[in-house]
Amino acid sequence: MKSLDAPEFSRNYGFWSEAEQAALMNSRVAIAGVGGVGFQVGTKLARMGVASFAVADPEEFEPQNANRVPGASASTYGRSKVDVFREQVRDINPDAVVHRYHDGVTVENAAEFLAGATLVFDESETTHPEIGTTIARHARALGIPDLLVVNVGFAATVTAFHPRSRFTFERFMGLGDDAPLDEIAQQKIDFGRFLPYVPPYSDLRGLVAMTTDGPTGERPSLPSIAPGVDLASAIGTTQAFLHLTAAAGVMNRRRSPIWAPRLALLDAYTMHGKVIRASRATHLRHVLTAALRDRFGRNPAASYTHADLARRAPAPPRP
Repeated sequence: MKSLDAPEFSRNYGFWSEAEQAALMNSRVAIAGVGGVGFQVGTKLARMGVASFAVADPEEFEPQNANRVPGASASTYGRSKVDVFREQVRDINPDAVVHRYHDGVTVENAAEFLAGATLVFDESETTHPEIGTTIARHARALGIPDLLVVNVGFAATVTAFHPRSRFTFERFMGLGDDAPLDEIAQQKIDFGRFLPYVPPYSDLRGLVAMTTDGPTGERPSLPSIAPGVDLASAIGTTQAFLHLTAAAGVMNRRRSPIWAPRLALLDAYTMHGKVIRASRATHLRHVLTAALRDRFGRNPAASYTHADLARRAPAPPRP
């Protein structure tokens, strides 16, 4: 394990104390999903001094990841995301411990995945709410924060679910606190809850595509761009810093972390930042703003309609 006087940490001390650095070094962070924000959150935390991780992701890198994930490149396509993550973290800190879960988070391995964690980042697939629910329920049982960081356009939001709060992950997503996981698995994501912030510059045709079935009966993945993912990892790791140092009992006149139902919001495009409340009313207010701007010709066009996606889809192989 590196010491407090390691040269890698020397410039940190201009903005945090040795006690806070020690708190980071002694923490363990679990990350469910390292295909986007989770990958950058983890590598940033490794540079900050966190040296123990549990990471879960069942997928391999593919070209669709290259627009936003530093670990996705021609040399890593087809390789396990958690394996690439471990290599990059070990390049930053050869002493780092990275426990990998190649099957992702499951009901069977969730307890082991979260064992010893100081906090967990839930960056799992939104199309599988049962995974996020499993993580949230185990985090509550362990008494640790469950952080949710979301990138949307050039913006990002972050919140955390307190283990003793009545505003749970399930409530945030519109799920029952006691609903069976197999029932939750059948539900589709409610963007009116999951996205309290919709950027005012949005082309809402993309939101329509994400909330309706395409010609094949499936819904497209959430679009994302590098600036939004970069911003998400920045505010996510900043909140993690506050949680990790607080968990270690370090008192240094820091502000408190953001807890649900509040979310911290930063938008690099509008140059605005604020704290908002998670609710359908918040979502609808932002959608209405974007719709009005679009009606008066103020919003730029994107290309994420069902027709756009079908036009860019690869042709099926010939029989």
